[in-house]
Amino acid sequence: MAVVSLPGTTLLVLCGTPGCGKSTFATRYFRETMTVSSDRCRLLVSDSETNMAASREAFKLFRFTIERRLSLSRFTVADSTALTRRARSELLRIGRKYGFNVTLLIFNIPEEVCLDRNAGRERRVIRQGIARMQKMLRHTLQVAHSEGFDQVRVLSQEDMYNPALKIEIRSHEVTVPGPFDIIGDIHGCFNELNMLLDKLGYRKRSGYYTHPNGRKAVFPGDLTDRGPHSLDSFWLVKAMVDSGNALYIPGNHCRKLSRYLEGRNVKLANGLEKTVAEIEALPADEREFFKEEFLKLYYGAPPYLILDKGRLVVSHGGIKEDMIGKVSERVRNFCFFGDTTGETTADGLPVRRDWAKDYRGDALIVYGHTPVSKAIFVNNTIDIDQGCAMGGKLTALSYPELSLTQVPAQAAYYERAGFRNDFSGTTNNISTSTVNFSNC
Repeated sequence: MAVVSLPGTTLLVLCGTPGCGKSTFATRYFRETMTVSSDRCRLLVSDSETNMAASREAFKLFRFTIERRLSLSRFTVADSTALTRRARSELLRIGRKYGFNVTLLIFNIPEEVCLDRNAGRERRVIRQGIARMQKMLRHTLQVAHSEGFDQVRVLSQEDMYNPALKIEIRSHEVTVPGPFDIIGDIHGCFNELNMLLDKLGYRKRSGYYTHPNGRKAVFPGDLTDRGPHSLDSFWLVKAMVDSGNALYIPGNHCRKLSRYLEGRNVKLANGLEKTVAEIEALPADEREFFKEEFLKLYYGAPPYLILDKGRLVVSHGGIKEDMIGKVSERVRNFCFFGDTTGETTADGLPVRRDWAKDYRGDALIVYGHTPVSKAIFVNNTIDIDQGCAMGGKLTALSYPELSLTQVPAQAAYYERAGFRNDFSGTTNNISTSTVNFSNC
């Protein structure tokens, strides 16, 4: 076993006897915050990991903490022995409740190794206890593949010491089922964003929006620049992401703002100058806080999202069918900028190829980046950037319904050569009966 590859929305259930190295493994491969440990929960409720009388309350906290992390769409590692079918089925139930991939990782470590490690632990398990749990482990190895997990992986003693062993978290692949509302480039149009979320049925509470039917918003980048309220737009999107009500991928304007915040030499143009003016108007401590939080969101986001088991892909600038499932510099650049030629127009804008006219993939690609006056399907792709900051509309594509909901801009906040505001109507509805995925 050289690579364990997992979707970004995974509940990874560790399973093994005391002394098998589960906790050491978790510390080595995952951030501390990702792992929920039954021993740690026992310590939290009773001040002692060795207080077995507190196990009942500790496991209540264990399951509760896992649920709360999954409700926020966080990758989570469940560190307990998980040697009974009941314990595994309860974790599987919790994972399924939140639409997570649930993977079982079994530590098949020899009994003598576990006994040796156990002898050096503060909380030792008696020899007979480890022997009994080793028997349970052998039974688990026989039955686990039939218990309904998405993956069952077995880690040997050799794997534990293999320097080539890697844990790959595919943050671009999300297993939560949706449904989704994909909202085109906001570009600081905060008022229009609130209006659109209201129109989609979201309800505002504690500074963010949530949908009563469990829908999730998806924001394909370019939250700031050009419109009048870039910082407010960012804070609303981040609050929705942090609360588990939205997903986010960065756009080229997000990339440029990140470079500015890091002190790199970037040109204050194409709307960035308006965002910088908002930032500079803040007190020093608030400027620093915005910088930290923006960079945290930006660097924690994948370049694109695979949703609905590969039927839906969201990317800021688009993506070709042979790129889906891959993450490389070439793929990242395509997702940020589209299919650029390296040339620029007389207005200084990059020349882009029309990649969508040649797309033949099975996944529906939803993207923005290039403002167009109307959102229409082309070869199973759709551009939902209707230039709100330039006087157009802010658009949401609801999936799987394939209905478009739009709100008109309250004003034209930014002028750009070549963009024509020739919209008609405010809301288009496209039903699945009128759009054939194989032909669009």
